[in-house]
Amino acid sequence: MSAITQDCLNTVLALGIKTPLPNKPNNVFWIGTGFLVGFKEESQAEVYLITNKHVVQGAKTQSLVVRFNAQGDKKANDLTLVIRDQTNAIQYSQHPNDKVDIIAVSLNTQFLSQTQSVYNFFDLTSEACTLPIAKQNGIMEGSIVFALGFPMNLVEQDRQSPICRMGCISRIANCYIQKGPKEFLIDAQTFPGNSGGPVVTNELSDGSSDIAKLLGIVCAYIPYRESLYSRQTERERSVMEENSGLTVVQPVDRIREVVDIERNRIALMQQ
Repeated sequence: MSAITQDCLNTVLALGIKTPLPNKPNNVFWIGTGFLVGFKEESQAEVYLITNKHVVQGAKTQSLVVRFNAQGDKKANDLTLVIRDQTNAIQYSQHPNDKVDIIAVSLNTQFLSQTQSVYNFFDLTSEACTLPIAKQNGIMEGSIVFALGFPMNLVEQDRQSPICRMGCISRIANCYIQKGPKEFLIDAQTFPGNSGGPVVTNELSDGSSDIAKLLGIVCAYIPYRESLYSRQTERERSVMEENSGLTVVQPVDRIREVVDIERNRIALMQQ
């Protein structure tokens, strides 16, 4: 049995911006990845789209295109997500720590049902592998993980199927120290477009290893840089850069913090 089920794949969404071309007025350039989290135990499920701050800020637009698969064999639903209103005020919540590259925005599940969009979400109550749970279950360096997303604009024309990259945890033990960093590293090559995608694991020892648990969110790969110098001037002439294969991941603990902020924002709006 695959570690990644269809339900898991249905949590992952492609994010893009409209870039009309002469013969393609509805052309979309896919810039990143998002995924859905929420709470299934509520009377009406709460669902939130999670991605990176730098994805929405880098878009420099008031709305994003979010692609959902449609039921049956229908063409995918490219839905509009407003991220800034007419006054340029943001319509999402972001982590108060500038170093935590995560945003959350509440989604209207009734609208998703009306458009016959196919989706699933990670239940933050039962399907989240927080740092304390990871430590308790022996998630350490070498544990297998999977990064899901849409690198390099690789989105199908009429459907979406996220690309799965298998890797392992490169460094996490220092996150288990009380005053240690709260981000960890995985050895799984990611590229532009992977930003905002989920990192999952099925290596828990609590009897639920057949279900992929949400471990964190891809933030950025770490580049390897080498400077080239002129022998004559001894000045730096250029910098060579390549992907080191190491990726920075923010844990699901930080995702939950942003979701709580977004829940409060929505509650205030409804008062």
